[in-house]
Amino acid sequence: MEYDYPGNVRELENILEQAFVLCRGGLIDLQHLPPELRPLGASAPAGPEPISLVAMEKLLISEALRRHRGNRKKAARQLGVDPSTLYRKLKAHGIEAPDIDGRGRRQ
Repeated sequence: MEYDYPGNVRELENILEQAFVLCRGGLIDLQHLPPELRPLGASAPAGPEPISLVAMEKLLISEALRRHRGNRKKAARQLGVDPSTLYRKLKAHGIEAPDIDGRGRRQ
């Protein structure tokens, strides 16, 4: 509650998205939050190894596509990027493009 959120709502969305991805249980806990959001003196229990930015981006893209059943246009909107940017990132990360394009048509 005391964190300033210099990135505003977009930063909060990214924090929650990352916490959701890191959380394997049903409840987001302190260990799933970035260190700057944890109370002073609160040590997180030993958890999974930290994930790289590239791996996190790949995971977020894959999860967005899964949530939107392969609809790239909706996934791009949720991720806050242009569909063309999402397409480039799919190629860069080697993520297989879904069979259905952003308009619900088979490729």
